[in-house]
Amino acid sequence: MDAEQAVVNDCDALFFPARGSGASDSVGLLLAGLQSSTLLRMFPAWTEAWQAAGYAIASYDFKDDRYTWGAEAGVATFSGLLDEARRRWPVRRPIVCGSSRGGLTALVWAHRNPGVPVAWFGMNPVMNLGPFYELAGRAQSLNAAYGTQTKAELLRDVCPRVNPLDLAIDLTWLPLHTWQGRDDQVTPPGELERFNQAIRAAGGLHAIVDGAGGHATPHGPRDQFDAEAQLAFARAAEADAPAASQSG
Repeated sequence: MDAEQAVVNDCDALFFPARGSGASDSVGLLLAGLQSSTLLRMFPAWTEAWQAAGYAIASYDFKDDRYTWGAEAGVATFSGLLDEARRRWPVRRPIVCGSSRGGLTALVWAHRNPGVPVAWFGMNPVMNLGPFYELAGRAQSLNAAYGTQTKAELLRDVCPRVNPLDLAIDLTWLPLHTWQGRDDQVTPPGELERFNQAIRAAGGLHAIVDGAGGHATPHGPRDQFDAEAQLAFARAAEADAPAASQSG
């Protein structure tokens, strides 16, 4: 696949140019919380479908735990991706997405930038950090990301500003859509449903596609990477956003 390389916030990043009609004027932009050297390259048909629909894609490789999980360096890298994309192309307001912890980072970035993204969608995203901390190996990773030492610190000092379940009340302006594997044991459907209820109780827009498979990895399953459905969601969100056709 054709891609342009750059370093953004000390991370290796890839920028996939848009193709198709309209790509020479103003293009759509997908800011992806996916490891560019693994997930995007392992899902070439998914990437190419977005390009063919007139979207450029910007993604980066997580340098270490500080650059994902919704931590400050990850949020700053998302902003850097948008700045770099705007230097390259006349892009419209972005659609943001991510898988697993990348979905969390993309959602935190959207929360920090109200009115900038048109919509967010996730594939098996992390929606609640408290239970996730208990999974094997996750405490060390989360502590490294946030500079915490215990779950109590995470719940007290981190969750109010990065935990999707806690942020739901402030995300009512953003169309949200999640593709979830019903057999997922890493980011369980039950935690996603808690987030869904919180969003809907606050008056927000969130839909869940409950599909086959477990937690998506570079090697599968791939059920949650449904380019056709995700493109339809992005286009509908753009059609409902009056400023979506404007760059900057």
